[in-house]
Amino acid sequence: MVATKAYHLTKKMYRAILFSQLKRNSIQLIPFLLYLTLLLGWERTRFIGLCSICTLVFVGLCILLWCFFKNLKPFFAETQLQFDQNKFQLTKNDGTSAWLFVDIRNAVDNEKYWLVYLTMNSYIYIPKDIFYTEEDQHTFKAHIKA
Repeated sequence: MVATKAYHLTKKMYRAILFSQLKRNSIQLIPFLLYLTLLLGWERTRFIGLCSICTLVFVGLCILLWCFFKNLKPFFAETQLQFDQNKFQLTKNDGTSAWLFVDIRNAVDNEKYWLVYLTMNSYIYIPKDIFYTEEDQHTFKAHIKA
């Protein structure tokens, strides 16, 4: 198995990822609002659109407060990634979790990290600077098909 450097998720990076996901999900509401506009007419839908925007702002503030007050220490624990041809595993707090590469639903490629989606709502944060060699990084990228 190929081992990587140990890494940990910082609170700043966690907030950035969380808000990028919230922004992406908020954009998916636009077609729904346009559909309501066409279905109900402009006058009634303006009120619905205003309520939707206020709700999104309120939900964003609630998530921010949740991140601030909730005990998220397990998310920020030191983690090490190991992988071979068929699977990858994460070691965190003396526990190990392993997944097959074929079970990955999606991999979002960012400038500094990958978000490897195992289910529709569950993802793993993997920074790109944890690999010892460029070859290891390219091999892992090929396995996750990012």
